[in-house]
Amino acid sequence: MQVAHTSWLMHEFTTLDRLFRSGGAVPQPIASGENALLMSFQGDTQRAAPTLSEVSLEPQEAEPLFREALRNIALMLEQEMVHGDLSAYNILYWQGKITLIDFPQVSSRRGNSNARFILQRDVTRVCDYFARQGVPSDPDAITEDFWARYVGDDTGD
Repeated sequence: MQVAHTSWLMHEFTTLDRLFRSGGAVPQPIASGENALLMSFQGDTQRAAPTLSEVSLEPQEAEPLFREALRNIALMLEQEMVHGDLSAYNILYWQGKITLIDFPQVSSRRGNSNARFILQRDVTRVCDYFARQGVPSDPDAITEDFWARYVGDDTGD
């Protein structure tokens, strides 16, 4: 069990490192230990950054943040990853910027036969949140576009 736990931590650490180095809106990974990851903090001395689920955005900032969330989903696909649990609960908001978090369930878009379904679920959850903030979108069309652009004929096997 200890080996599995350490493997999980290293998986999340290397995922964060790849995404951070690729320009992703993720915390900078600093170090990993037996039971924890050390990463950059989002917030200030008074409080940690809230999740998007706790925030109502002003109309003028919702659209650019939606585009930033989609840019990060595309970046993950470019890196052959699908988040697997992306929603307003796994995106932090601080000073007009978002930070994606919670990567232990990230899977390969090639090695997971359910990758397209997982991508659809991630995109739909993000679109649902931003729709409540006044940003119209078509999660099916976005998923179709991303899949065609980044995966193509690759079936996920």
